[in-house]
Amino acid sequence: MIDNTSAYIDVCNKAGLPINKMPKKGDDIPLAYEMAMKEFNPYLYQNLVQPDPTELPADVLDRHNRQAYWTTDVEALEAKGFTGTAANLRKQMEEGRRQIEENKLKEMIARNNAREEAIRNKPQGFHPTKNISFNSPEAQKARRQWGLSDDIGLGA
Repeated sequence: MIDNTSAYIDVCNKAGLPINKMPKKGDDIPLAYEMAMKEFNPYLYQNLVQPDPTELPADVLDRHNRQAYWTTDVEALEAKGFTGTAANLRKQMEEGRRQIEENKLKEMIARNNAREEAIRNKPQGFHPTKNISFNSPEAQKARRQWGLSDDIGLGA
């Protein structure tokens, strides 16, 4: 048997509530104590209330039996007294979000570093891909439109 007395006293002290008798399953827990337990120690609340899994919706019950929850199960679990389990799910969801954000940040840093490296290694000066050849069709067409000669001045 698990003794939750010290955890209950700790919750009462954290919430600034007077320490009363230890609640048991089926007891009517005062709202202030219930809220304090849900906030400061959701596992204690779940242990004291000892919720009945058959009260869960069938799909949530199936996932509860397999310990394979969905993110949408948090509300149903909390509503039926499984506050400790819901707290674990919330922690896992937050950890997943943190890892996703961390991975996105790493990808952004890698892209930025690659772009900065490309800028640093860019050749200086003449860039054949940017300059048009004297004999290219575009250059000849432009000279004709502007009324310029195709003579390059070498006497050829």
